[in-house]
Formats: sequence, C-alpha cells, structure tokens
Amino acid sequence: MNKNDLFLSCRLLMALTLPALLIAACTAESTFLEQTNHAAEVSSFQNDMRWANAIVTVRKTSAGRNYFQLDEATTLEPVGWDNPFKSEVRALVAFSDLGAKTDFCTRAVSVERIDSIVTRDAAYIDVDDGFSGASPYPVFPVSVGYSSSTEMLEASSPVDLVTNEGIPDWMTFSEDGYLMIHFATFWGDVTQHSVNLYASRRHPDHLYLVHKDNGDFQSAWKESLVAFRICQLYMSRKDSYKDPGSVVLHWMSFSGEKTIRLKYGNRATEK
Repeated sequence: MNKNDLFLSCRLLMALTLPALLIAACTAESTFLEQTNHAAEVSSFQNDMRWANAIVTVRKTSAGRNYFQLDEATTLEPVGWDNPFKSEVRALVAFSDLGAKTDFCTRAVSVERIDSIVTRDAAYIDVDDGFSGASPYPVFPVSVGYSSSTEMLEASSPVDLVTNEGIPDWMTFSEDGYLMIHFATFWGDVTQHSVNLYASRRHPDHLYLVHKDNGDFQSAWKESLVAFRICQLYMSRKDSYKDPGSVVLHWMSFSGEKTIRLKYGNRATEK
C-alpha cells in the first residue's frame, strides 16, 4: 500500500522502527509449528517516524531479483536497492515513484528508507474455543497450557487496539497473508513485552492475540505494532477454511474480552 492509497482506504500510515524477526515465504510445507514457542518480543514506540509512505512485503524471486508487494495487484521494483534481508519480511518504506513500469513489476521506485517490522508466525492451538462443530481435517497444534481460549485470554496481560472513533485504525488489517495489529498498553520500557497469535484448530478463522508484559513496570500508555504471518494456517487445508474470506481477532482488553472481524487479505501470487 502506498500513502495515497492509504488515505483513500482509511489506512493512513504512521511509521515506526522495530527490530525484525525474519520469516520464510508461505508454503503448504511451512515449518511454522516448530517456531511457535518463541514469542515475538516487542517494544513501545520510541519516536514519531512519519517518514514512511508505504508498508510492503519484501520479496525475492527464485532468480534472486528483489521486489516489494504493495497490495494484491501492485508490485514495486526497487531500482538500485540492495536487499539487507536474508528472507521475506514485512517492512515500512519511504519510496519515490520513478514513473515507469519494469519488465516484471507494476512500477519502478527509488528507495529512500526502509525499516523492518517485528514479524512472527501464527500457530494452531487445540483448545475449547466455545463454538460448535469442528473441521475433520487434521492439523498439528501446539500446546499453550490452557484448556480453553477463554482461560488463555484471561491469563494474558491486557491490551487495547488503537482506534479512531471506536474503529481500529489503519494499522490493524490483513494483507498479503499477514495480519498487522496496532495495539496499546502500559509500558515501563524496562522489560520487552511478548506477543503470540494463535488460531483455533477447530475454527481457524478465529485468531487469539496473547500478550505478556513480562513484569514490565507500567508507567506510561504507549503503542506498538506487530505483523503475524497467517496465510500458512489456511493454504494447506482441504476444507472450507482454505480461503476464510475474513478472520475474527480476539484479545483481552482492559474492559474484558473483545473481538473484531477483519477481511482476510489473500497471499499475492509469487513471481
């Protein structure tokens, strides 16, 4: 997405800098289940970084050619840019449009600045999610030590989504097989917080944000941003959840459990 598109779609981009966890591309053979015991560590916003005009997936073709996935239909070729990332990553970028197409991208751009976003994989959990029915398709869940989604959320440190007049802002959305979550809580910035995103094995369109403040001193209300790769939860399935259409995000707020339904942004075709 570029900045002009974000204005039109109510996804105006405010930039931030966070350390990156590099990830691999979504495939049916993804090994994400082995990675889920390592929560993403996130920090609060330290600076106002409104330099960025887009948020992209940084990709590389099998031939080693770099490009950015801006949205489902738009790709950008970063002319003269050396990719510092060893694997695919979500990133904030400031770019200038060079006003031309390339031989394999929608537009050619010049990269002025780029910063990665804290990114991790979501995983299945096999707990009582409180809904009737179950998928017959077998998956391999991870253990979270709780018997129900309610119990798991009640053990989470509370957060609130950043909203604009009660509606989650432009930084909480799904695109290119990822779910980005813009949240706020109390931070002391002494200890990093950790976050995980789990999908119900029985109803994988229901996603549960689990946040732990890890004993951080709660001194100020601050924000953070994390990107979760969710496409691998659906791409290898053989049931009605192969293309969920939308997802329901659950989280524990300061006033109790809350949910919101978001349109699922499909993984764009690989080049």
